[in-house]
Amino acid sequence: MAHNENHQVQLQFLGAAGTVTGSKTYLQTNKYKILIDCGLFQGGKSERKLNKLDKLPFAPSELDAILVTHGHLDHTGYLPVLVKKGFKGPIYATHPTKEIAEVILHDSAKIQAEDTAAANKRRDQSRKPRKPLYKTKHVNKTISLFETHPDKEWVELGNRVKFRFLKSGHILGSASIELEVNGKIFLFSGDVGQRAPLILDAPVRSKKADYVILESTYGDKLHDLALSPYQALQEVVNSTFDKGGTLVIPSFAVERAQEIIVLLHNLMEEKSIPSVPVYLDSPMGIDITRLFQDHSSWHNLTESETEKLTKNVHIIQEYQETLGVLHADGPKQKIIIAGSGMVTGGRVLYYLKQLVGDAKNTVLLVGHQATGTRGQQLASGAPFIKIDGEKYKVEAQVSQIGSLSAHGDQEDLLWWLGLLRASKQVFLNHGEPEAAEALRTKIKGQFKWPVEIAAMDKTYTL
Repeated sequence: MAHNENHQVQLQFLGAAGTVTGSKTYLQTNKYKILIDCGLFQGGKSERKLNKLDKLPFAPSELDAILVTHGHLDHTGYLPVLVKKGFKGPIYATHPTKEIAEVILHDSAKIQAEDTAAANKRRDQSRKPRKPLYKTKHVNKTISLFETHPDKEWVELGNRVKFRFLKSGHILGSASIELEVNGKIFLFSGDVGQRAPLILDAPVRSKKADYVILESTYGDKLHDLALSPYQALQEVVNSTFDKGGTLVIPSFAVERAQEIIVLLHNLMEEKSIPSVPVYLDSPMGIDITRLFQDHSSWHNLTESETEKLTKNVHIIQEYQETLGVLHADGPKQKIIIAGSGMVTGGRVLYYLKQLVGDAKNTVLLVGHQATGTRGQQLASGAPFIKIDGEKYKVEAQVSQIGSLSAHGDQEDLLWWLGLLRASKQVFLNHGEPEAAEALRTKIKGQFKWPVEIAAMDKTYTL
């Protein structure tokens, strides 16, 4: 490189551009190659196909480091693929993020093994057997490469390159990343929570950044705050039970499940809803709940509230137990929290097969539903959903509580930017096209900064 190019930085979005999953942002200088997040694409077939494409612009062994904002699968789920293909460098994260990633990646390897086994049973013998993207042994190797740091601590990556984590209020351990390269600050938002998250500390706002890479999941939406999450949940529970139905909540095992359990406990204690059995059917749920008990500096629950996460909650771990939940003796009315949050797989599918055809029951959606997912089909009023090749008529009430989302809405994202001095450029990623465009217009209007919607695979020279 010519001398005047030495300070050039190139950014390339290898995922979460024009979509909300598969987050991977590649930053390179003439000396360093760094990946920020390394997630799986989730959603319909076309999204999932992107996980199999072998078109990364680097050999995994060439990467100097991977920085991870948080433990969700769409930010960590591709890490074992890179490790399998030769990445041996450090993976930097906060301590809770490492532990959450460990739980989530082991679960991912297990699901892939089950899914490929089932697909191979059904396949035409003339076609090649399917293989999982990675196995448990690759997950173990991946976890051994993690190096953890507390938030706010500057970490030197090399000559004139350092970074630090700042709490982002999205899930336990989640952080934005301030990365300083040759005196310029690149601020990667990761996923940003609401200004006043229910059980986490509020997102930390940076005062200075030259380039901002900002998520735009809810860039075109405002959470309905007419009712607090507490009141909204109370209404959904009571209207379901008035009809004599069962409430099914498809939920992510990290954060959402814990928030809902705390809210339900409090509502039952004050007798605002009936005391009924609550089932958490998520093999990951118990592990994640333990992490809340281990990392009290990352949330604002009291010790007694943290204890409520397992008190009077029936935690289902084995599939055999799942089969018994709907046929258990005792009260017919119950609340079932089961993964996955976007209804793309997991135990919730079993319950929906049994319950979605009955108008007495309610399916409550509590997080972002990406395009192409069953959750999005339910949210948009689809008359049928398809599970394991079978069509199921949707007669159950489908409700949504946006204010329970782990993502900040448009106003939260503008608030998060609010302390920054003038930025040279904002890139919007991690959002559907309409959401990103609406946020781009707002940021340009309010801050007068140049804003670009990140395009997949395009290289930006800064």
